[in-house]
Amino acid sequence: MRTSLFTSILAFLGLSLLAKGQTNTPTTPSIRLKAYERVFVSGVAPSPVIEVGGKETKVQVIPTKPVYYIYLIANKVPYIKIERIWIKQQLYTATITKVASKPVLIENGKQKDTLVRYTDEAVWQISIKDKVTNAATKSKKDIANKVAANELVLRLNDKNGCVYTRVAKTFTKLEPAPGM
Repeated sequence: MRTSLFTSILAFLGLSLLAKGQTNTPTTPSIRLKAYERVFVSGVAPSPVIEVGGKETKVQVIPTKPVYYIYLIANKVPYIKIERIWIKQQLYTATITKVASKPVLIENGKQKDTLVRYTDEAVWQISIKDKVTNAATKSKKDIANKVAANELVLRLNDKNGCVYTRVAKTFTKLEPAPGM
């Protein structure tokens, strides 16, 4: 009696484990967001002014419109399309292109800064185009709350119709660069 009960329990556990292993539950892909902001100043990059007596003072610079460097690092997502992108509570249009060379580097004077380290995952760059001025683009309450609380909100979808929302609380500030 005990042996048959024990055998039945083992058979049940084995079948349930086998059934769990064969179910095709889709895994949620990993999509990470990297967001950088750089201002360009006319002339040369700002440096402190040293006055008589050795006191340093910062020079006030007049920055131009910032340039945004936005990257997605995605695992197991073969296709991504941008639905909407909000930067500092403004809606923009954007394009997305797959980055061919990794790591992603940017010139910073004589140095290079690494924006995205080398990875085996796919990396996409998001290029901001124009500000959307159409008043008919009211967002839903959950998105409106995210837009109000974050500097960057990105809505994406994949070829299966899954929608992803990624946010960045703030942009990582890069060193100012000489004017464009």
